[in-house]
Amino acid sequence: MPPDEIKPGVEPETPWERPGTIGRAQVESVVREVLAGAAGGKSEPRPSRYVPRLLPVLLLAVVLLAGVAVVSPQQLPVLLYKLAMVTVGAYVGYLLDRTLFPYARPDGYLARDWREHGADYPDNEPDHAVVSGYESVFAAALLRRALVILAVVLAVGMAL
Repeated sequence: MPPDEIKPGVEPETPWERPGTIGRAQVESVVREVLAGAAGGKSEPRPSRYVPRLLPVLLLAVVLLAGVAVVSPQQLPVLLYKLAMVTVGAYVGYLLDRTLFPYARPDGYLARDWREHGADYPDNEPDHAVVSGYESVFAAALLRRALVILAVVLAVGMAL
């Protein structure tokens, strides 16, 4: 569904949807369009942004997981345990950064709230502009968060 058809002021269809989110009817219409295209019906070509990011990496991971299942099936629970622990480590690292630096969140240096950005992304302008003069502080906050998460993930990974 083209972004201009998604109405930001749509009332929630269910109590747990936030105002302005894509509703169930809009999702169903997109699914119908995709299925019509797969069945040979008339449908617009999809832009590349609808393709999941890192799809080749995901496919490689699935192929390698299948290879482990064939070669050494007894290692699958160990592999899933390690994957779960690294994922938990990444989340704990994120929470640790938010706890240690509550007033230095990277999004605090943006010129406007990134969640209130419209659907238009004009050329020659950043998607989310940083307040003038705070570019290096913004970059440092991003690097700090990445390093804290990296440290926790490495600690968890090395402890396995």
